[in-house]
Amino acid sequence: MKKLALLIVATTLLMGCGRDLKTIELTDWQFQYNDQWLPATVPGCIHTDLMAQGIIPDPFYGTNEDSVQWVGERVWKYRTIITRDMWQGFEHCELVLQGVTYCDVTLEGDVSGGHFRRQAIMCDNMFREYRVCLFDVLMEGNMLPDMDDSTLLEITFYPIEINNENHFANEVCKEDGYPWPDMDYDLPDHRAMSRMAPYMLGWDWGPKLSTVGILGSVKLECYNGEREEEPITKPKSWNVELRQEKDSIGQSFTFYKNGKPIFAKGANWIPCHSFPVLTPAMKERYRYLLTSAKEANFNMLRVWGGGIYEPDYFFDLCDSLGLMVWMDFNFSCALYPSDTNFLNNVKIEAEQQVRRIAQHPCVVVWCGNNEVKNGWEDWGWQQQYNWTPEQIATLQHGIDTLFGENGILAQAVKQYDPLHRAYITSSPLYGWGHPECVTHGDSHYWGVWWGEQPFEMYKEKTGRFMSEYGFQSYPEYSTVCRYCPEDQRTIDSPTMKKHQKHGRGLEIIDKAMMQYYGVDSKSLSLEDFCYVSQLLQAWGMGYGIYQHLLQQPHCMGTLYWQLDDCWPVASWSSIDYYGNWKALHYRARDLFSDNVDLKQYAEYYKTYPRKLHLKKASYDLSQNNDRRGHLTVTVKANTYMRDVMLQTVPHVDGHFDYNFFDLGKGATLTATFIPRDPNADLSGVKVTLKCLNDIYHK
Repeated sequence: MKKLALLIVATTLLMGCGRDLKTIELTDWQFQYNDQWLPATVPGCIHTDLMAQGIIPDPFYGTNEDSVQWVGERVWKYRTIITRDMWQGFEHCELVLQGVTYCDVTLEGDVSGGHFRRQAIMCDNMFREYRVCLFDVLMEGNMLPDMDDSTLLEITFYPIEINNENHFANEVCKEDGYPWPDMDYDLPDHRAMSRMAPYMLGWDWGPKLSTVGILGSVKLECYNGEREEEPITKPKSWNVELRQEKDSIGQSFTFYKNGKPIFAKGANWIPCHSFPVLTPAMKERYRYLLTSAKEANFNMLRVWGGGIYEPDYFFDLCDSLGLMVWMDFNFSCALYPSDTNFLNNVKIEAEQQVRRIAQHPCVVVWCGNNEVKNGWEDWGWQQQYNWTPEQIATLQHGIDTLFGENGILAQAVKQYDPLHRAYITSSPLYGWGHPECVTHGDSHYWGVWWGEQPFEMYKEKTGRFMSEYGFQSYPEYSTVCRYCPEDQRTIDSPTMKKHQKHGRGLEIIDKAMMQYYGVDSKSLSLEDFCYVSQLLQAWGMGYGIYQHLLQQPHCMGTLYWQLDDCWPVASWSSIDYYGNWKALHYRARDLFSDNVDLKQYAEYYKTYPRKLHLKKASYDLSQNNDRRGHLTVTVKANTYMRDVMLQTVPHVDGHFDYNFFDLGKGATLTATFIPRDPNADLSGVKVTLKCLNDIYHK
């Protein structure tokens, strides 16, 4: 193994005792594949390392997700070297691990008396920081004074897998002494047994890519004197508070800024990649998505509780952009173990995450979980699993202990959030099958989509704060072409099915598309279907947003599901994986504008698109590529044109400042293309146009 390259992150940071702190990130990692040790990238994960070595294909392409499932079923080893000169001259040295999945950490080397191998620590929570005194491990058996110059640091990662019977197949962890929950009853979703990012094991918009690795960092912190915990500092407050007050309707859910009520406008945020590693490319992804949210007049994002605790970089951007953040703790759609080991593990997780995230003024509310109360009350678990009364009481006690108003998470907020921001136990307060969902607290209304109800139900089912609601669309055809082989570009091909994770997704879209547009996937080409699916999503979701705005102050917030994607897929997002704005994002921008004309939308929604009498489109299109690399296009309509979509050929990731617009006869519009990469070469790019007129007059 070649000599370790060092990255000195900080050498003069002062600790509580006033002594110097030397921080060294460990680099030059390797991972073991069969009998070979190959270069690894840290931060990173096993999937990205295997791809870099050409061992596995891109899991996002075609049906490759299936062919890489073996990766999540194996034990993987990573290693690097710690040298004496890193810690020499210091009284203390801690090994600090962040973002590591289930693993054993060992140190191995030679001393004058022979060879040693010592376990340093076991890690069983990817959301925690782990610290271990390096000297305590090395001094075992008085080995430190005679130790050679280098010590091997090896991390063994164990899979967290679920078999077909929905039980954990990870006997390795149990055998190796992990405090695995031991219960005499079953849980609805056994992902809840581990503190791994739930979405990595699959969701109805994401692939099953159960990865392992060092998604954060491994470093040494060397110092003299006594180490003191970093003090909690109080960030500048945005003076935003959540008020939930009983009234003649039920219970309000309103944010106030400087004492004045504000209407929350935005969407739900999911992890923006299946492998959430903070690389430069990932930072660019964060910047683009969050600035796109700001460009669409968002003032709030809800960080959903089935993903990850986002890095400080995410919150820094939200701070700078003025985007309020609703912060879910990482619990979603499940019941969780209530044994002492699990709860103690979560208690440390909550303390660490609150201490870190609370330093950001953008956070305006903490939420215990996503849909745990909803599932407990409404999803039939209690009947399905035949729990005894005693087991039900145990589960209820566990819910209260973890999520309750005086539970573990609430106490973490109380103790470690210096701004004392509001904590709510669960979102939503009532599921969409309860009449209270429109009168009390926040609401996840899924009668549209899951219940296959028409978009008009948004008028009747507008709650006090709409924290989730949504409707799917397919990404634009250029995105489909990047993940779907040419010979599979039909709606029912294996690849297209693999990239539609909702069991009834296509069926629900087809039903609504026929109702509102008079066409469906059977009557359209795949390219046209992708286009019309976006028009359908924008039309229906726009109607929901319109109703929420119209029904102020009964409703004081609308956060649609969802802003982004973690891979290229058919989903509820308004921006696809590659950064292309869907029609919904433009519609949200218009409706979220402070100058929105709601009377205009009252007229707009009087007529279903399928009832429009559209003539064959006639227009003049010109474009200009100036010397600065800017690309503008001007469209003059010779007939009324509905839902004009501008496209770049060849495709360039980015968005036009105006797109998916209507043009009256004789009207002219000029749009500028904004590439995702500011240095993109647009000199050979041609702009083409598609509109609904073309669909109805072929």
